[in-house]
Amino acid sequence: MQPNTPGKTDLLRLMQQVEALQFGQFTLKSGRVSPYFFNSARFRTGGQLARLGHHYAQAIYAAAPDTDIVFGPAYKGVPLCVATAMALAEISGRDIGYLFNRKEAKTHGDKGMFVGQQPQPGQRVAMVDDVITDGLTKHEAVALLREAFDVDIPALVIAFNRMETDSQGGDALRAFEEKTGIPVIALISVADVEEAIAAGDAGGLEVPPGALEDIRAYRREFGIGAAG
Repeated sequence: MQPNTPGKTDLLRLMQQVEALQFGQFTLKSGRVSPYFFNSARFRTGGQLARLGHHYAQAIYAAAPDTDIVFGPAYKGVPLCVATAMALAEISGRDIGYLFNRKEAKTHGDKGMFVGQQPQPGQRVAMVDDVITDGLTKHEAVALLREAFDVDIPALVIAFNRMETDSQGGDALRAFEEKTGIPVIALISVADVEEAIAAGDAGGLEVPPGALEDIRAYRREFGIGAAG
């Protein structure tokens, strides 16, 4: 396991400060009871989103510096793609477009399924979202983009990788990569959280007693192994 970088440590602290990352007992949609929970909707202010967008932008610039547009699937991906496009424009020195989809196509006024900069043939569109659970919404978003536009999708960047099996016992993140050919980059993984807590000072995180043991037990039961 690679040690946490200063950037990861800063992001972990930010996630807890805004309560996007919480410790306790949380019943997930799958029915599993998790000792931690991540929710990107907790980034609620311009300042918070600007800092998060900068982390996304750094990841995109490192993996695909010639990205033209940042796409986020509705709904949580909407503020993420806007914040990331703004930060990426600053980092790259290029004007970067943003794009998101509607849940249903608009039939009047500004018609269609998409809002933002419409990609031109051959442009590179990086995707951003919060997490991957079963991967269904990500697969749908890729299909929607590829059906509507002739674009290259160089990466999907997610904020948090839970590193756990889906309902069929598989790794949804790796399955997405294999099916779509799009690499997935996670800003933070649960392995990073475990490492920060195990560091002794919790990497600046505030954690309840027993949190490390609870996370390790949960990962032994539901984890997929390698950090990502």
